[in-house]
Amino acid sequence: MDSLVTGGTDPNKPDRRDVLKASLAAGAVVPVSAAVYFGYDAWKGNKAVRTALIGTGDEGGVLVGDHNPEYNQIVAVCDIRPTNLMRIFEGEKAPSPRKGLNGLYGKGAKDSIKAFTNVDDLIKAAKDLKLEAVIIATPLHTHDTIAKKCMDAGLHVLCEKLMANTITKCKDMIRYAKEKGVLLSIGHQRHYSTLYAHALEVLQSGILGDIKHIRAQWPRNNSWPYSA
Repeated sequence: MDSLVTGGTDPNKPDRRDVLKASLAAGAVVPVSAAVYFGYDAWKGNKAVRTALIGTGDEGGVLVGDHNPEYNQIVAVCDIRPTNLMRIFEGEKAPSPRKGLNGLYGKGAKDSIKAFTNVDDLIKAAKDLKLEAVIIATPLHTHDTIAKKCMDAGLHVLCEKLMANTITKCKDMIRYAKEKGVLLSIGHQRHYSTLYAHALEVLQSGILGDIKHIRAQWPRNNSWPYSA
């Protein structure tokens, strides 16, 4: 705690940099939630953002499993495939990251989360749902079209990577968001990962000295058939 006190920070209310200092001093990474690490604690006392998930396939299922209902409340889902809509509620057994809406909101999730098979129908119901934002996890070639429709309705957009299939479309999505006065964010790979952010801050702190070379690996065992 000495590093916290000498840094001039209230030791009873450490921020993410205080946590980093303490973890480096201890020689280990202290596990903290992403909300605390990125400073989202200030959101307490506010209501969760009412959000719709468009695209409930593989990636949509992962996003549902990773989201925090305290900050982001899913009130609607949309997909053209009935099997995907069923899967997004039921989820999959561990070790799959696709926990399903039932796993997060309880088995009565279908009663409180409305399902759509058409984006236009979802947008028409946006006011009744008190919708504020959408998450787009559809195939790449549909990203820009769906994003613009949602922005036309005044909805903020978090779009899965890749952003669009041409640079022109990417730039047009940015221009469109500015014109409509809404937020547009892209879920780039590991962009919000506390592990990657922590590694970057350690490098920038200078504690490791003048680095000339690194060797990195990303071992995974979910790309080959395996038994649970």
